[in-house]
Amino acid sequence: MARRPSLLLVLVLFAVLAGSATAAATKAGDPQKRHNAADQSWAERMRIQRSDLGAGDWRVEQHSDDDSGLPKQCKDPNLSDLVETGSAEKPDFTRSGSTVSSGSIVFQSERQLRTAFARLARQPLSSCFITALKQEARRSGMRIRVASLGTIRTGNLAPLSKTGRVDLVLTVQGVTVKGHFSYYLLGHGRASVMLVVSSFQRPLRPIPASLERHLVTVAAKRLVP
Repeated sequence: MARRPSLLLVLVLFAVLAGSATAAATKAGDPQKRHNAADQSWAERMRIQRSDLGAGDWRVEQHSDDDSGLPKQCKDPNLSDLVETGSAEKPDFTRSGSTVSSGSIVFQSERQLRTAFARLARQPLSSCFITALKQEARRSGMRIRVASLGTIRTGNLAPLSKTGRVDLVLTVQGVTVKGHFSYYLLGHGRASVMLVVSSFQRPLRPIPASLERHLVTVAAKRLVP
C-alpha cells in the first residue's frame, strides 16, 4: 500500500517561517517576551480556531521547530532587539493529507511590528519551502516537481502583506499527487498573523479555495483588536 506524502516538512517549515510567533521556550534571536493578559488574549484570538474550519475530520497536529537542516537564509531572523507582548502558534490542524497552520504575534509598538515584518518578509519563503521539501524527498524516496511558483492577491486585507504559492507534483511509490503550499504573512498596527496552508488532491482530500480564502480573511479581520 502506498504511503501518503509526509506532512512533517510542512509543519517544520511553518515553525521556521513563523518562528517568531511562538509562546514556546525562548531561543536565541527571539523577541524579548513581556506578555500582558490583554495582548496575549488578542494573539490567541487571531490564530485560526477549530470553529473556523467548518465540518470535517480535522485533527490537532503537533510540529517540530527544528530548522537546523535549512540554509542560512531560511533561519529565523534575529528579533532579539524587539519586544513582544503576546503570541500564539498552536494548534495546527490536519485533514486527510492537508494542513492548516497559523501563528500570531503582538509587539510593543507599531514601529517594532514594522521592523519585524520587514525582516521576516525579506526571507525567500517559497524557496525555503522548496529546499525543505527536496530534503524530505531525498530522505523518503519521493519525487518532486515544482509546477508553478507565484504570489496570491489579497486585496486590501491588511496594510502589510507578503504571500506565496508553490504548486507541486509529488510521486510516492508510484502514486502521483498534485498539491500546493501557500502562505499569507499579514500585519496591521502592532500585530501580525501568518497562515500556512498545504493542500493535496486525490486520493487525499484538498482544502477548497473558498475555505482558504475564508481563513485568510478571518485572520486579517482579527488583526484589529
